[in-house]
Amino acid sequence: MLALALLVASVTGPATPDGLPRFEPGHCLAQGDWSVGVRRECGWLVVPESRDHASANTVRLAVEIFRAREPSGAPPLVLLHGGPGGRGGIRTMSAGVAASPLVRNRDVVIYDQRGAGFSEPQLCPAYEEASESAFPLRDGAEKERQLREARRACIAGLDAKGIDRLAYNTAASVADLIDLRRALGYASWDVYGGSYGARLAQEAVVSDAGAIRSVVLASPVARSFSMTAEQPRSTQRAFERLFTACARQPSCRQAFPNLEQDFYADYDALTRSPIAVSLTGAGRPTDTVWVDGDRLVADIRDRMGIRMELGIVPLLLHELRSGDRLRAAREVVGDGSVPRGFAGRAVRALVNCYDGYGPEFRRTLQTVNARARPPFRRVADRECEEWLPRFAEPSARTPVHSDIPTLILTGHFDDRTPTEHARRIAATLKRSYVVEFPDEGHDVRPGPCHMRILAAFLDDPTRRPDTSCVGTIPALPFATTWEATKAP
Repeated sequence: MLALALLVASVTGPATPDGLPRFEPGHCLAQGDWSVGVRRECGWLVVPESRDHASANTVRLAVEIFRAREPSGAPPLVLLHGGPGGRGGIRTMSAGVAASPLVRNRDVVIYDQRGAGFSEPQLCPAYEEASESAFPLRDGAEKERQLREARRACIAGLDAKGIDRLAYNTAASVADLIDLRRALGYASWDVYGGSYGARLAQEAVVSDAGAIRSVVLASPVARSFSMTAEQPRSTQRAFERLFTACARQPSCRQAFPNLEQDFYADYDALTRSPIAVSLTGAGRPTDTVWVDGDRLVADIRDRMGIRMELGIVPLLLHELRSGDRLRAAREVVGDGSVPRGFAGRAVRALVNCYDGYGPEFRRTLQTVNARARPPFRRVADRECEEWLPRFAEPSARTPVHSDIPTLILTGHFDDRTPTEHARRIAATLKRSYVVEFPDEGHDVRPGPCHMRILAAFLDDPTRRPDTSCVGTIPALPFATTWEATKAP
């Protein structure tokens, strides 16, 4: 750790008047059996909260550096987590990185972006709790009332603490990323970003191009168009791909010959008459969770990031239509937790609103909603106008033009950033390779073929990676009975 502190002191030059940015060595926060014997150095990158005006406030970003086991001179790799916000990268990536071949001959850097994971300050944990409490409510008006009150309380709390709500956006985060590279003494590095992390990576290509050897964009959120505004059609297409995949598999087609009709019938029936599911936890009273049409769609979307969970969707839809409806509803509810996308809602709102909201967003959403079927339409609310007083200029939302070698990885069942989005991003990149995995959804844990292609690209980004393994990936298996869903 001392070596890192000396290195930082030697590369950052004379301190700025307020001593920022600076790296403060510290303890590694992520621990587990996987961490035994792993060479890590950790600490905090301290940066100004505001990047566009003077302020005494600072942001502390948690940083973790995995040192190469057999250094070979390969450039370091920085991993940019999705979200924005949520559990961050250190909690979600550390164990996987420690076990992966990525750290054999290169340093790998993980950090939690501002407002995410271990980084400080954490924004509105009470808003997270209120959102989770409101999610199962049957009464839509009451749900919206609670969310609105929680949102306004969050905003008031941030303002009372002097936290600058306009300081949480991609422009600020890319400045943090550049400060991190310089603080760690890296002249250049490779950049891997997943989901929103890929959006941040594209911003780095624009702002720090000379220091980036190669870029990997996995399930990429675009810089030039709004994933959120286009989400209704993206989600509908992903569902349609699922229906088609079942129809192509004889056992699934035979068991569920009317899968698409089942889904729309289920959605309509649950929207009219939600199913009540009682959950009894140890030492707590019974909770009632209502499964309505929106909860069914949210559950299927959540499963699209997990291969085996996606494989039970046809069975689930069939049972809701003409089988054991209560058992199927219990499967939708699970342990009663909210979908994964609920984590980090406050910072996600601040970042997404600043980056993408405005008249163009509303026009696009209106157009997309008109083409999407009811289960997938998104409410054109104006909550962003509560979160922030202003938003990024439209001129900041332009395509990325670059000749940096770029690998774009996408999943056939991605309901948020589909392959069509990846190809639109690639259209202005001179040296890009788009690879679609037939068994993946949005920002999933990489499989063996995925990792093989990634490793080949990072070894030599100037050459198109061998993608022949994609053709050997078996079709997604669909369960046709509840017994088939049980672990062996």
